Amino acid sequence: MKLDETHRAMIDLLRVDGRMSVNALAAELGISRSNAYQRFERLVESGVITRFTAEVDARAVGLGVSALVFVTIEQSRWAEFRASLGEIQELEHFAVITGEHDAMLLVRATDVTDIHLLVSVQLAQWPSIKSTETVFLMDEERALAALPVGKGRAPAEVFDGQAAGKTRFVRSRPR
Repeated sequence: MKLDETHRAMIDLLRVDGRMSVNALAAELGISRSNAYQRFERLVESGVITRFTAEVDARAVGLGVSALVFVTIEQSRWAEFRASLGEIQELEHFAVITGEHDAMLLVRATDVTDIHLLVSVQLAQWPSIKSTETVFLMDEERALAALPVGKGRAPAEVFDGQAAGKTRFVRSRPR
């Protein structure tokens, strides 16, 4: 689906308030209600909008500790690892990553002991996992990435003097 500026503005509004009515969308975008409804339905039908969900404050529901668990996988056992992810009740987000580790799990639990048990007892038993590294989150803030306007940023071979694709740097001298 080709997105125009009105589609992008609608998506931005819905990302902030997924319960916004079609009437409110139309008013905010300066378009008719039927145009807003058709655009909204097209975004859903085409798969641009994949679902609507509630964002919950983890602490308010008793999940006061969060951690990133970086996982190194036995490369021949990816399918087994992916199939087992449903067993992790503390799992909020999973990503395949580049760098030293293969995957990252964002987990939330009631306390440090629960995360310790998850990593040292549950995950340690999975033959698909070679190693883990756990980093506890001290503070979090969520922001929505801006949608590209028009064609977006052109890919470049060199970015800020560094080779494209570099994912880690160490500053050699203070600024």
